Parts: sequence; structure tokens; C-alpha cells
Amino acid sequence: MKQFSLSLAIASAAITFTSCSDPGEKAMTDFSQTFAHYVNDNQTDSVIAVYPAAELAEEMSIDYNPDSVTVTKTETEGLYHINYGNGTSIIVEARENSLPTVIQSHGLFKYPEEKIKFATATGAINNDMTDEKLAKTMVNVDNMATSLFNDYVASRKNAVKNMGATITKEIEFMMDEGKGYYTLKNTTDQPISGDEYTITWKHTYMGSGIEDVTRKIEPGKDIPENGTARIPFSFSGHSYSEIQAITMNTPSQETFFKNYKPTGKEYKTYISENGEDNAKAQKLGNGPYELAGKLGTKLAIHVNLEKGMKKGTYYYDKYGPSNTLQLVVKSFNPNTGDLTLEETNDKAEVTGTFIGKLSNESYTGKMTAYTGKTYNFDLKVTK
Repeated sequence: MKQFSLSLAIASAAITFTSCSDPGEKAMTDFSQTFAHYVNDNQTDSVIAVYPAAELAEEMSIDYNPDSVTVTKTETEGLYHINYGNGTSIIVEARENSLPTVIQSHGLFKYPEEKIKFATATGAINNDMTDEKLAKTMVNVDNMATSLFNDYVASRKNAVKNMGATITKEIEFMMDEGKGYYTLKNTTDQPISGDEYTITWKHTYMGSGIEDVTRKIEPGKDIPENGTARIPFSFSGHSYSEIQAITMNTPSQETFFKNYKPTGKEYKTYISENGEDNAKAQKLGNGPYELAGKLGTKLAIHVNLEKGMKKGTYYYDKYGPSNTLQLVVKSFNPNTGDLTLEETNDKAEVTGTFIGKLSNESYTGKMTAYTGKTYNFDLKVTK
């Protein structure tokens, strides 16, 4: 019905156009207001009917006062420039016996302010771009942002290095308590806070011929740039504690880009390495998703992501759906499909991280366990 309404409005204008090759500024003014009305009413199908490139837009709006609209006939026969003010304008082609068609726009396609700032600061966009060019560029910007983020995560994976244990107090008898510390080194030129990584301890107790092993995950300790930190531990003749793994927490993309300082050359570098040709963003749904497949080569799992893409659960098939593990959606980009999930325990500690790409058919990538071991995963969307 909405499509039919706009078609009627445009058809009326088209009838006027048949009387002469030049519809005149009055008819163009009427068209401009009809077009703006349907843009602001979110009648996407109706807008695309007269402006096919609008299919590329994530969001559209026109902020204008009807009295401020100006229509200017260009030097090219049948082409009109319509200015809505506030930086929004369109170029309309109006030919005899044809429906008017928007062939170009500026300021009609909208993006979040932070995203525009990032795209500008990385050299991707400028104020002279048409909306169609902007939309295609912003798909590349999404992919570039993901690439920058993934490179950062990869570079931070081994940012904290375990330099080994130092014993400060030896023991003479089995029940004595010895002391020591592990030295952790920050291998980067940026400070690392304790909440950016976790330490997995392996505690071993031996007594009466029985060996009992437990593990515990704790937050890390602040380490200055290129500096070190000491992590104390104690032991006896019956028990010993050792650091089994150091796991860097995966930051959210929002946190990363909040602290990221662009050089202005990122986009040029990205395009030179990947090319500028891109497909339209896939615009994935916001859940729910049910997925099933393999983690590693042998482990079958089922994953459920809730509507809203904020959290979910998964379970290993061999343990059944009554033994679920909790998932938090750390970041999700519906345009690129980039999806990061964190497995958490009952203390909200991160015990595993899934980083991959989601499509309408699958979710593939790598999972890093709390021990630091990585597994490929390949899951199919079942619902």
C-alpha cells in the first residue's frame, strides 16, 4: 500500500511532465516534498523505486523546512538540482513521458557520528562524495576497521610474556612454606592494565600417593610499557603452584576505536592491499541464530545466540543441552558479519574467545581457550 501511494504521487507528476518536455520548478518542488516525506517515513521500497542507489543506504533522512527547499534547473535539459538545506541535496532527471528519477544525492545517507569521524580521520571520505560513493566506501571502512582490530588483537595475543619463576624462600621440611614470584614482561610500548589479561594457575597437591590438580583463573597485574610485574606464589613439600597460561582478553571494537589514533593513511593502505571493489553489505539479522558444527576436528557443538545479539549459550554434543556454557557477544557488525563471542564461567570470567565471520549460512573462525590453545571452528546456521 505504501509503495502504491508513492507510485500514485509520482504518476501524477509524470502526467504533468507529458504536457511538455520541461515540467517546471513547481512540479519539481512538489516531487521534492513527496520524496522527502517518504524518506522520513522510512518507506524504503518506495524511495528505491525512484532512486535505485538508495538500496545501498543503511539509514536515510532529510531534515528540512518546506519553505527552504530550492529547485534549480541545471544546464542539462531535464536535470534539476534540489537543495533541502542542512547539507542535503538531490539531482533529479525528469524526461517527457517518464517518471522522475533521482540520479544523485548528497547528505541523504546517514551514518553514526563516530563512524563518520573515523572514516574521515583515516582518509576514507570527504565532503565532496556523493551518497552512492559514500555508501560503497563505508563498506570498505567497515572491513578496514575489522582488519585493524584483528591486527591489534593478534599483536596483543603475546603481549605479556612469562619470564619464569624466582624462588625467594626455600623449604627444609615438607610442611614448610616456600615463597617466590613469576616475572611477567610487557613486550609492547604501551602500558597493560591488569584487567586486560588473565592468569591461569595450576595448583598441584601430592599426598598419600594421590595427586590432585586444580586450576584457577585470576585477573592480571598492571605492567608499564616495556616493563615487568611480579606475581607472587607460595609452595610446600606437598603443593606447588605454577602459571599455566596467560590469556589476553579480547577488547570490544568500541573500546579499541575509542583509544585508536588514526594516521590519516589507513584507508589508502587498505585499498592498495585489498582493492576498492566491494559487494553491498549483507546486513545480517539481529538474531536469534542456531548453529551447529565442529570445534577443532572432533568436538561437535551447538550454539544459540539470542535475539538482540547480546548473549547466548553453547554445549558440547557429547555432554548434551543440559550442560550449557554461557556466551557474551563482545562485538557484532551486521554489515561485515564479524562476530566475537566470549565464553564465561559462573564468576563472569572469560574462559574462551570465538573470533570469526557470520553469514546467513555459517559462522567460521578460531576459538582460543583459557589455556591459550586455539581451535578452528566451522558452524552452519541451522535456524
